[in-house]
Amino acid sequence: MKRIHYASGSLLTGDEIADVLVRFAAALAHNNAAAEVRAPAVVDSGARGEVLLLLGPASQMLAEDEAFGGDELRDEPFVAEFEQRIAALGPHRATYVENGTEDVADLDIDLL
Repeated sequence: MKRIHYASGSLLTGDEIADVLVRFAAALAHNNAAAEVRAPAVVDSGARGEVLLLLGPASQMLAEDEAFGGDELRDEPFVAEFEQRIAALGPHRATYVENGTEDVADLDIDLL
């Protein structure tokens, strides 16, 4: 489990969740963007709950290992969603184009 220190508070969550949150915050900062995130966490009672975070270019987070008496908090759909969101923020690579430019009218190849 990891404790994420953020602003004036902290939250306890699973390792994979914490890692993807920190990487998502970094990707947002790189793109000068912000996002509201509802993330799974262990609440004060020790039960699973949810926290609301505002992540933006100035977000400063620290994630550190913390011992926890319960099971590791896991949420594969959450992690997968944020892996996709990180990938969507770039960097983007060129991809193969199946159809060429032969069907484009008035294409000036010298301008390419």
